Amino acid sequence: MTTDSIPGSGPLFLGLDSSTQALKASLLDESLRVLSELTVRFDDDLPHFGTRGGVLTGDKGEVFSPVMQPIEALDMLLDRMKDAAWPVGRIRAISAAGQQHASVYWSRDASSIMSNADPGTDLASQLESAFSREIIPNWQDSSTVPECSAITVAAGGPDSLAQITGSSAHTRFTGAQIMKFVRREPMAYAETGRISLVSSYITTLLCLSDVKPIDESDACGMNLYDIKERKWSKKLLDVVDPSGQLEGKLGAVEKDSGAVIGTIGRWFVDRYGFDSECVVLPGTGDNPATFLSLNLGAGEGMVSLGTSDVVLVSTESYNPHPEFHAFLDPALGPGEQPRYFNMLVYKNGSLAREHVRNEYFSSSWDKFNAAVERLRPRQAGDKISKTAFWWLLPDIIPAGAKGVYKYDLTTRVEKFEDVDDEALAILSTQMTGYSVRSGDILSGGRLTKVFATGGAAKNPSILAVMADALGCDVAKSVSFENGSPKDADWNACSVGVATKAAWGYARTQGCTLRFDAFVKKAGTSGSHTVAAPGPGSQAYADSMPRWKQLEKESLDDSLAKQKAKPHYAGGVSISRQQSPEAALHPPRGNDIVLEEAHA
Repeated sequence: MTTDSIPGSGPLFLGLDSSTQALKASLLDESLRVLSELTVRFDDDLPHFGTRGGVLTGDKGEVFSPVMQPIEALDMLLDRMKDAAWPVGRIRAISAAGQQHASVYWSRDASSIMSNADPGTDLASQLESAFSREIIPNWQDSSTVPECSAITVAAGGPDSLAQITGSSAHTRFTGAQIMKFVRREPMAYAETGRISLVSSYITTLLCLSDVKPIDESDACGMNLYDIKERKWSKKLLDVVDPSGQLEGKLGAVEKDSGAVIGTIGRWFVDRYGFDSECVVLPGTGDNPATFLSLNLGAGEGMVSLGTSDVVLVSTESYNPHPEFHAFLDPALGPGEQPRYFNMLVYKNGSLAREHVRNEYFSSSWDKFNAAVERLRPRQAGDKISKTAFWWLLPDIIPAGAKGVYKYDLTTRVEKFEDVDDEALAILSTQMTGYSVRSGDILSGGRLTKVFATGGAAKNPSILAVMADALGCDVAKSVSFENGSPKDADWNACSVGVATKAAWGYARTQGCTLRFDAFVKKAGTSGSHTVAAPGPGSQAYADSMPRWKQLEKESLDDSLAKQKAKPHYAGGVSISRQQSPEAALHPPRGNDIVLEEAHA
């Protein structure tokens, strides 16, 4: 969605989203309409970095990207704004979203280097020495198992860690990534002046002055932030860095999501024509940014139907659990009572659904959907009798589950006599699981409304089963053109933070509304219902006790089988493969890298 020019003369608001694969921009007007969007794709537009899917890989589970990649992308994005005649002088506020958990390491001279940026040349040619580390560890990284173990032990176990930080330990989380850096590259860590998340990295680049603070909602994805106390956990900081330097390197957390933390850097004003009074708000993570784009109220949720399925649940109470991720609401203003959202991640989402479609329905969604429609409960008294857990990859929820388990009532079977049961069984099993766990987050309550996003949200049969199993309306985000709803096709993360930018700017003009009230008052976007619970929906509620029993039985069997398999215990190995930093600068000759090998 791009236009050659943006009509009018009113204020505009910009959201940037630095994701794994691209840097995206969304431009909104004061009615929160999405006027235009632009994208720079790392693999296609910056091929000299050699990334695939935006990342490079090491030899022990490392996944990372070059630290200069987003800066070159920003240079290119600004040039594209200029070519598209975006009236950047009308932009009054900017905010950024960034891939969660990924961390950036600034040199001690970073602020001085940024402050002296020359508008006569691009940023990328000037900022390389602003960093103490050439890579950004990516959320897909799995190389920090020992560090996760140390953090878990220091917290008193996974339950205690989840109570403190909102999550159990995960290899992608920033705390473990920093701890690995401290252990393996102590000299580079000592030369690090500040540490950012990608969201605060982009925010800092927008201001080109001092390093800007980490947003509180994004800090909840680090295994370092005490969510109940709303401050860094000293106990966890000390295990990551026993020298006591880490809190100073992380800096203070920004708790006011709509605060102005700076103005656009002079480089942007002189080189591209931005208004010198354009304000910058705190950035946030991509999941909180998606939450912002939907403006979820308490008891509402989102189900993103992708290769993995992601469920977000908005709540006014803090209900952490080792299986979930709990975050503070990304739009908290000063003096507001804390609000939260929980995130549930299921690795076997569309991955499993598409496998069943291919295996039993000739790779046809039409045939798959016809099977669902023939069998799904439609009347009071109808029952769910078939259950199928498809864990093709070791799953996140339930942790470590792997294998395929099918049941006719409570009897395990290899296959269903009626092949059409395969389609309904996987959908009803997945959606019932989402209902059970969202109910746990809501202390026994049920979602009142859920937004469907992702590629599979176009499938009406999947949405119908979702509505019945969750027991609530399923909606999609829309924009209204000439009074008629149109399914939104914009980038949720950049739109979410652009909306927050508009809220922050309104506050500078005297607005005292909470974010949700501001959006409802200002916005021309909204939602429309695409599926509602039918008379047969009670069948899903009735099946929940059996579903819980069968999930436990399947998980116990899966874990027992995996435990019985022999595994490599680890040790020290000599590898000719490259470390992450070495991948950016290949060694000469037959250099050998000595590294630990972990099971």
